[in-house]
Amino acid sequence: MKADLSYPAALERLNIYIAEHNKRHTPEREMVLMEISEMPQPFTAEQLAQRCLKLRLSQATVYNTLNLFVSARILHAFNREAGRTVTEYELMTGERSHMQIICSRCGRITEAHDKAIEHIVASRKYSNFVPGHYSLRIYGQCKVCRRKLKGER
Repeated sequence: MKADLSYPAALERLNIYIAEHNKRHTPEREMVLMEISEMPQPFTAEQLAQRCLKLRLSQATVYNTLNLFVSARILHAFNREAGRTVTEYELMTGERSHMQIICSRCGRITEAHDKAIEHIVASRKYSNFVPGHYSLRIYGQCKVCRRKLKGER
């Protein structure tokens, strides 16, 4: 899945965060951001670090930059289990709501659209809060893994 937040928009968000939090602007951060914007989403820190080897960026730089991007709300980090707990990252999607179904066994992630859920969220009223967009992850087992489980029994 390709990222929804464009590189220029993410860079602008990064520049604002850096200015507001008295951080240094570095070319390494821009290089990591460019690499992220070209990656399939979501991705792991290890996948990003591997791609950044060709840029001659250290693993420490990559991991520190990931943490900064999460704090700046450029990236969203979430944990999922696919045999072991894995932290995955994805570019924030701005104002677009989205839903993903994730297989707890193999880790396959699929974008999903559900008009009923969209309608419920859109029609829901909250006191002192107006929703803008949402991100929903539903965990379960995909058809392939269910078939494998039936075959194992």
